Amino acid sequence: MKNLSYRAISAVVALVILVAALYYGQINGIYALVLFVVIRGSFEVARMFFAVDYPRFVKRLFVSMSTAVFILITLPQLSHFSNVAMIFSFVLVASFGVLFHKSFKDLDQILTFVAKNTLGLIYTCFLPATVVWMTRSPYGMQWFLCLLAVVFAGDIGAYIFGLNFGKHKIAPALSPKKSLEGAIGGLFFSAMASMVFINFIPTVPIYVFGFLGILGGMFGQIGDFFESLIKRVSGVKDSGSIMPGHGGVLDRLDGVLLSAPIFYFFASMFAG
Repeated sequence: MKNLSYRAISAVVALVILVAALYYGQINGIYALVLFVVIRGSFEVARMFFAVDYPRFVKRLFVSMSTAVFILITLPQLSHFSNVAMIFSFVLVASFGVLFHKSFKDLDQILTFVAKNTLGLIYTCFLPATVVWMTRSPYGMQWFLCLLAVVFAGDIGAYIFGLNFGKHKIAPALSPKKSLEGAIGGLFFSAMASMVFINFIPTVPIYVFGFLGILGGMFGQIGDFFESLIKRVSGVKDSGSIMPGHGGVLDRLDGVLLSAPIFYFFASMFAG
């Protein structure tokens, strides 16, 4: 009961912050929120990826690098830079591995360092960047709200259907409570939430919204499983503790992050 109260309070606080950012800041407000997610998410990833057997500076290096790369690739003046940013980031990470090679125990640890940093940058830098790029397209604010609606409606649907009808577990090793029935219910709720936006983004046919809802909902659920996988391997219950009752930023937004590129693609496709 106490945990449920914490979850409710955290959810209300997060909703108030979101509404205030959208109302007062609009596109800039979204950027500020995404930047916060990048910084905090990078900290959570560093905490999970580099918990043991790594020098202390590695965590700070990752957070700094992820934040800097995100700012660079989302500056409107450097929009062309985003096309080569991923390759540049890998070169940067590899260079750090070579530069600090004496700080590691063996060659395998250096390669693991490079691999973890590369995956971490994609997860906490490039995926959030697609949200910013999406908001700069026509109807960008509406696309952003559609993304949130699809993912969070999917969470609600999965919970309701799983609680009432869940019998067949999907991946008990990753997430023991998630069921096939819950997943189907989540996709149904996601599709319904997506089609509501036919009234707000008139350039997109309703059947496209239905498909987008299912596709976005599916990737939202995959994002949840992926975050569970990272936590299982890292040996942590939650990615962080910034949201009492929910865990960390990544615990709450894992589905949003993996669905964001899909919505950015559709927003770009129907921009004209």
